Amino acid sequence: MVRLIHKAGIAIVLLIIGLSSCVNLKYINSYSSASLKSIQGFETINYSFKQCCLDNCQDKKINNLNLEAEDCDCKMDEKADSVTLILYNAVKGYFDGLNNLSGNELTNYKTDGLTKALNEGNFGSIKIDKQHVDAYSNVSKILLRAFTDEYRKHQLKVYVREANEPLKVLIKFLDLNISGNLAGKLTLQKQRIRSYYFDLTKNLLLSPFEKRRAVQDYFQQLGEIEARQKELQTYSKALKIIAEGHQKLSDNIDHFSTAEIKGLLFQYACDIRDVKTEFDKIKK
Repeated sequence: MVRLIHKAGIAIVLLIIGLSSCVNLKYINSYSSASLKSIQGFETINYSFKQCCLDNCQDKKINNLNLEAEDCDCKMDEKADSVTLILYNAVKGYFDGLNNLSGNELTNYKTDGLTKALNEGNFGSIKIDKQHVDAYSNVSKILLRAFTDEYRKHQLKVYVREANEPLKVLIKFLDLNISGNLAGKLTLQKQRIRSYYFDLTKNLLLSPFEKRRAVQDYFQQLGEIEARQKELQTYSKALKIIAEGHQKLSDNIDHFSTAEIKGLLFQYACDIRDVKTEFDKIKK
């Protein structure tokens, strides 16, 4: 009887420890889940370096009254898109892994997107340095090892610590490509169409009606470009909050069960969801 009571007591203690671990991890899971969903917003951004190149090429043809059907040279922009996609898959893959690990779910995880290489060089608007290649390689190795070595919750600390520095590099680079390089191309596009339509409004050969139509077309195009920029800027805002939250998680991974860190992770999860809502509204 004493042995039975002793065994029952041990079982209850283990159950309490297990439940406590799940409760503690749910705050990491909440942050990682919100981050993953926000990062995946990239897939709904209906614009790219190549599309921007095609738009600019078509605008030039229209402005020059050029009916020739020659192809636009957007090869470097295609490469810029492929680089951005590689970065995105690495960042998404990490948070997908963190979400599964903190939820103790390791089944059916796919690592196909992590097998593509990232090489140094200039790719249109994007310049890849050694630090970017090293960061991508490190995050890929951490992810692949996490799911081939059967990581579990008690190894989550190693996963977060090892990935933090290279992950920061990748998020910053992804952010630069989207909110800097691509959004910058849209700024140049705005300046170009403004110059074109400004010249039209000063053209003495056009009637007042034609000039009004030109102004109307200008504001319509301007609105479309600014909506794209707003979308990219909002996605950038989410990336910055996610990176900041991961830094806090990495700094306090040994104390993530304390009330203060739980509250901090909860707040980051809420902030990320708020930005995701803002992003989704722009899409409508």
